[in-house]
Amino acid sequence: MNDMKGIPRAARAKGAAPQRAKHPRAIAFGDSHSHALQRAIEKRKGKGQPIPLAVYRLLKEKDGSQIGDTTFEAFLKQITALEPGDLVISMIGGNQHAVLSTIQHPQPFDFFTPGSTELPEPGLEIIPYRALVELFATGLRKGDRQMLEAFRNATTARVVHIIPPPPKADNAFIEQHHERLFAKEGITHRGVSTPQLRLKFWALQTRVLRSMCRRLGIETIAPPLAALSDGFLRPEYYASDATHANWRYGERLLRVIEKRFLSVGPQR
Repeated sequence: MNDMKGIPRAARAKGAAPQRAKHPRAIAFGDSHSHALQRAIEKRKGKGQPIPLAVYRLLKEKDGSQIGDTTFEAFLKQITALEPGDLVISMIGGNQHAVLSTIQHPQPFDFFTPGSTELPEPGLEIIPYRALVELFATGLRKGDRQMLEAFRNATTARVVHIIPPPPKADNAFIEQHHERLFAKEGITHRGVSTPQLRLKFWALQTRVLRSMCRRLGIETIAPPLAALSDGFLRPEYYASDATHANWRYGERLLRVIEKRFLSVGPQR
């Protein structure tokens, strides 16, 4: 006869369900790209579907009005209470590549990407790749890196950073739907740069971001493959501006986060 001493009564009960692991808490924070996740969550709430995480947008003033819902300092305080099994998701920054590459420059230019067989168009000014890498690295160190490092130092939870969506290939769409910043900088009379140049700038920024995150011990989440076409954002995932993705893209990200980080099975 088996010795049942020391075994909890609940575990002895016939047909007792296996004990399940605690579901991790997940909390996200970011700039404008976090809006896609917030809209996806609103859609889920309307359908009564599960909400796997809370998403906060950086509180700031834009065009004379406040947008967002929490400050960076308040978010840091919130994540100090998280545990090692929990998850902090960063969506800070992300549009640096678009600021530099969306509007056609008066002097058309291009650059070589190491390891690529694609050649720049003839007659264009060639910018050294290392100079552009240093430009991005310097800018990211002064902003995004400081915030990511603060996340990493403020919590014992797992920290991941979501790579921003790639550019939109449709120049006509960008000409008709662009942010005030681009209008102010002259996009209406200078035009839009080539899609290929915009994609190369996004890839360069992504490379710098991933390297920076590795040094900080932060994982990265790539754009969902189903939302891409030839490296660009598919039109059905466009938000109504030049650079951002919509709620459908946010839903794709939610599914990636759920599958990769928040799936919890029974303990054996």
